[in-house]
Amino acid sequence: METIQNESIFVVDDDQGILDSFDAMLGDDYPLHMVNNGVDALEYLDRHQPCLMFLDLKMPRMNGLELLKNLAARNLSTVIVVVTALPQEQYKELAYEYGVYKYLQKPLDVDEVEDIAAVVLH
Repeated sequence: METIQNESIFVVDDDQGILDSFDAMLGDDYPLHMVNNGVDALEYLDRHQPCLMFLDLKMPRMNGLELLKNLAARNLSTVIVVVTALPQEQYKELAYEYGVYKYLQKPLDVDEVEDIAAVVLH
């Protein structure tokens, strides 16, 4: 597996506004790669292993929970942070069962996202 830069961040979210927000929050300080669905995320992860991934749960083609199941089987060292508007506690519990580092509710807190990136990547 080809490994991209150690300080890379991967964002998987079907909302272009969220992708733009991540670019504004982190794009000047870290290399970012962004896709808008789980299928494209798997294709990317076949070739790259980012340090940090921000993952939405509700997406077309493959939702975030399905992607988490697949990633758990791959045993990646990537730190995964779920970002979602889904308030249900059951999703949070499932995400933690799959080994996520944090579970963030949308709308995102800029300081919290920047702090997570700083802690994980430095």
